[in-house]
This record gives sequence, structure tokens and C-alpha cells, in this order.
Amino acid sequence: MDLKTNFSFEVQYAAQSDTAKAERDEVMNSLGPSLQRLFAADDSAATVVVSDSHKGSDNRIVELVTTLQDAQIAKILKTFCDEWGVIVNALE
Repeated sequence: MDLKTNFSFEVQYAAQSDTAKAERDEVMNSLGPSLQRLFAADDSAATVVVSDSHKGSDNRIVELVTTLQDAQIAKILKTFCDEWGVIVNALE
């Protein structure tokens, strides 16, 4: 049996982001399905739940449950951040 681990992190745009508001909104609104697809490629049982952050529309809280190891998760998140220009911060 594979052990599942819960991770919580915040996804946000950098304050100096020059990405258009409409594009930022599109990325944030599709964050759940986008991350779900990325994690499902390596862990079909992974679940991603996205909720609003009190910090505004350019911030979301992501809850991830997966069997992937930290290095695998970091690689997926780095690729996602590089592609979409967002920042990921782990929550405690």
C-alpha cells in the first residue's frame, strides 16, 4: 500500500507581474484542473483541491494529497511555475 501525504501551499503571482489581469484570472481559475492533470500523470490517485485565499484574486490555497515523493512534487511545481509565472509557497 502506498502512503499518501498531504501538502498545503499557496500559489500566487509575483507583485511585479506584468501578466495581464485576464490571463492571471484564467490561470487562477483553471489552477485545480491544471495541477490535477500534472500530478495525475505520475500519480493517478492524486487529488488537488483549490480554494480562495484571503489575500485576493491573484492568490489561491492548494491542498494536495499524493503518493509522490517531495522531489517529484517539487519538479512538477517548478515546471508549472516556470510555465505560468506564479510562485508557490509551502504552508505549515
